Amino acid sequence: MTQVLTAQFLFPAKEFDTQYGPRLNAKIKVANGEEAKLWGPPGDVALLALRRGQTIQIAKDGKGKYSLVEQASAPGQAPVVGDAPLDDGALDGDTKSVIASYISNRAALYSFCYQEASRELGKHDASEETIKCAASTLFIAAQKKFGI
Repeated sequence: MTQVLTAQFLFPAKEFDTQYGPRLNAKIKVANGEEAKLWGPPGDVALLALRRGQTIQIAKDGKGKYSLVEQASAPGQAPVVGDAPLDDGALDGDTKSVIASYISNRAALYSFCYQEASRELGKHDASEETIKCAASTLFIAAQKKFGI
């Protein structure tokens, strides 16, 4: 018997090579506190679209395997689509302030990553291009690790 449960998405999906070929794997926490994994095919749009902390619906089959329950409209029923508001490009002061703070914080993080990459790779006479690539890699890794 299949059960539909609620879970929290813990970690973004990553691709792994398995005995069955490449597969996506994502970690979830079921409402009862159990941590589990969701598996899917490479490029699974629904699994890749999930974000850390998002609440999702999952199905648990009779063998104890979990799968993502996709929200879809009923057969023959057109999806409900509202008119998109017109975007005039104007932002209120609070929004501008939040965006400015976000950008400033990301720039500071990237600057720190660049300084550390430059310090470590400078010991090995690395090129400027190598240092930039390493800084970008560190920046992306830090954002993924800490969910920022």
